Amino acid sequence: MEKSELEKVVRESVVECADEQGWVNLAKLGPVLKAKGVHYGKLSRFFNDYTHMLELRTDTEIQPPVVYARLSQVSETV
Repeated sequence: MEKSELEKVVRESVVECADEQGWVNLAKLGPVLKAKGVHYGKLSRFFNDYTHMLELRTDTEIQPPVVYARLSQVSETV
């Protein structure tokens, strides 16, 4: 899959899985991406290539910590 195709699939998957604030738990997002043919090692590292379109946050109040992603506000208007 080319980078532009991957970006489209990532964007669509985040929107599909997001809560009302736009955040999605990576544990929920991973299986959706795999079902759409996206191959990755560790999902949080995979998303390092998409920081131009995604925001990541880690909730350390939960053990183990949980990572969430959402479309960045800039990419939503593009």
